[in-house]
Amino acid sequence: MHDFPYPAYLATHREAWRLSQPELGYLLGGYSASAISKYERLVRTPNVQVLIGSEFIFGEPARRLFPGLYATVEVAVTKRAARMAEELAGEGGTKAEAKRELLLAIAERAASDAPTV
Repeated sequence: MHDFPYPAYLATHREAWRLSQPELGYLLGGYSASAISKYERLVRTPNVQVLIGSEFIFGEPARRLFPGLYATVEVAVTKRAARMAEELAGEGGTKAEAKRELLLAIAERAASDAPTV
């Protein structure tokens, strides 16, 4: 897993654009300043509306706004993909081959992934 100076950069972008927490909360769909604070510190995991909304508002991929969260999910998915690949090792056929191809692509992405902050 990557080490980042901050697990999330939502506050950095919000402050750069001089938005208050209530203003960002409004843009995201009516979230309170307290909720925005929790998302900024990753005390609360952002839901899909916050992830996509933040990406749209700031023009930055969610993985750059929340690199710590992205890395945590990436590691977990990569581990599950490796286990699934082991389970498929003895299976033949086009379905198993397609799955192995996807799982290999996941492993390659994880291996080549670099921090994006």
